[in-house]
Amino acid sequence: MKNKLCLFSIFLLILGVNLLAFSQDKDVGKKDLIAWWKLEKVQDGKITDEVTKKDDLITGNYKQVKGILGEALRFDGFTTLITRKASDLPSLGREFSIEAWVAPAAYPWNWCPVAAQHRDQNAGFYFGIGPRGEVGLSLAINGRWEIVASEAKIALKKWSHVAATYNQKSGIRLFIDGQLVKEAAVTGEFIQAKDKDLIIGMNYEKLAPSNPVRPQATLPAWYSFDGLVDEIKIYGETIKREEIFRTFESAQPLPEPDLPLRILPSGRSGLGRFGAYYTKLKYYEEWDALWRAGDYADVVVEFDNSPIRVVFWRGTRYSPVWVMENGQWMADQSAESFTEKDGCFEHMLDAKCLYSNVRIIENTRARVVIHWRYIPVSVQQKFSQVNELTGWPDAVDEYYSFYPDGIGVRKVVMYTSGKPLGPQETIVLCQPGTRPEDNVYLDAITLVNIKGESQVYSWAEGPPQLDPKKPEHPIIQVVNLKSQAKPFLIFEQGCRMRVFGIEVRGNVSPFPWWNHWPVAQVPSDGRYTQAPDRASHFSLAWGGPPIHKGQGLEYWGAWIYGTTTGRSEELAVLARSWLNPPLLTIESGDYQYNGYDISQRAYMIENKQPGKSPALKVKVFASEESPVVNMCIVIKGWGETGALVMINGQVQKEDENIRFGKINKIDGTDLLVWIKKHSVTPVNIEIKPKLGD
Repeated sequence: MKNKLCLFSIFLLILGVNLLAFSQDKDVGKKDLIAWWKLEKVQDGKITDEVTKKDDLITGNYKQVKGILGEALRFDGFTTLITRKASDLPSLGREFSIEAWVAPAAYPWNWCPVAAQHRDQNAGFYFGIGPRGEVGLSLAINGRWEIVASEAKIALKKWSHVAATYNQKSGIRLFIDGQLVKEAAVTGEFIQAKDKDLIIGMNYEKLAPSNPVRPQATLPAWYSFDGLVDEIKIYGETIKREEIFRTFESAQPLPEPDLPLRILPSGRSGLGRFGAYYTKLKYYEEWDALWRAGDYADVVVEFDNSPIRVVFWRGTRYSPVWVMENGQWMADQSAESFTEKDGCFEHMLDAKCLYSNVRIIENTRARVVIHWRYIPVSVQQKFSQVNELTGWPDAVDEYYSFYPDGIGVRKVVMYTSGKPLGPQETIVLCQPGTRPEDNVYLDAITLVNIKGESQVYSWAEGPPQLDPKKPEHPIIQVVNLKSQAKPFLIFEQGCRMRVFGIEVRGNVSPFPWWNHWPVAQVPSDGRYTQAPDRASHFSLAWGGPPIHKGQGLEYWGAWIYGTTTGRSEELAVLARSWLNPPLLTIESGDYQYNGYDISQRAYMIENKQPGKSPALKVKVFASEESPVVNMCIVIKGWGETGALVMINGQVQKEDENIRFGKINKIDGTDLLVWIKKHSVTPVNIEIKPKLGD
């Protein structure tokens, strides 16, 4: 019996497909069918209209994939355009209809035509999809440009049938999936733009993204429909409601659209191997095709036996992102300035990475150092605080020192003739299809001070007000992502914590939420997210790290990043080891101690006899207030000789707990010694040449 039912179901499915094909093939002979793009075949850059047999030009990037019936076209969201010459399109008069099948991978940045032929809103029509998935038909009627749009939206990543009809006497009707979703008694004489080419999938001109934060800093942009399009038809009559519904019903069950998942890339999955790796991360086919970049465009940092990654990727303009074990991303801001006229000057607005680049400086078992160099720019591609005499704008070097314990130190060096830039803003990135609340708990941040006292702050009722006594003088932010590992930041004493409480739309999310970054190529320094369709981001807080004056035009700041699966209060011990490092004294050896460098999280020692590698004995006076939580010793001028470490008189085997790195420089070779050790009592360390090396 089951076999009979199965065969009967298959028969009905085949019958339904054949009926759909038959009903659509019959349309070719209809007198009122003006144009029909089946989108079955592209040959020599042309698409054939089945009614007139005219070949229409298709430009940009596209791909033929499985459609509603046969094949469809996947428009890339950036460049895809089909153009029908004005002379090849018959006249439209007192009534006409348009229908198509669409499956958006993301909603358009603003209105995008399914099919349009108009002249400056003085003549013609525009049938398109809006920035929230609305369907709309605009017409030139009696010298007016009438706009009718639905409140209803088409679904993301699903096939939808969309249709619009115009009748001079009854007006405009809009349909989604066979259902009437909007009608308006817009009556009068339609004026066709007979001298304009008909366009499919892209506007005639650049159009600014909708819903900008700052209209003066959001510019017109080219974009196309992002997703699948199939079976576009234009009729010279008003299609009846029943016929539109039958078209939708005859296609059931709808196939799954060929729209691969878009997942922000972070390299290979699973446990890592400590080191930095050049690679070319792949996002999705259409986005990747835009980039003029080779196989070593990006950098990924891995940690031993940990799924955590740090990603320096073109999609974030190389701003590094900490990626959790479940694929959630936490980022930060670049050095940023702002003017009312130009808006923001920052890395986010360098969409093609023209002024932003990344390189690996050190890559040893003991330490990895990454250099991120960028010039902050505005949406107009202007530079910040340009020196009138030299022509130099603000410029930034950032150095990230990563250690085997999964901790990174960020040093931001800002060169400016004006005011120091603001270099920090705790930002969470949303994978396409997710909202802020999918990525972070409403109890979004835990603040901790150096004593280990802590306070959780909730966004349940919107951005909270920080209580200066809960805790007093916080220096640690823990971001409560919906992941096992929680990212954290540690700042110097004197930092100024603040909640990012602006640009919040309480009816949308308790968090401020934008999608002009990452990944986006539109020129905007702020675009409010309209749906969870694209990669997006939201901000939680500023840490306000202290900024130090260096030499000349230089300002700098440094702070720590990492992830934790333990109690946030335990991070106070790490903070004390960095901010109150134990005193180190040289007990023997011809060396000079140059202090503890917080920007490297390392003790700096210099060999007075470069290249001779004499034995070195030091004592580290660890205590409860100045604990050792792993440590790095940098010995300048050690030379090429290998090294052996003794701790409290015992020889240490080179393994996961003792690691060496050699850095060859133009003036000699430095030695890095990484020691995995926690202590609140003094530690004696001896580093001496390894015989035979």
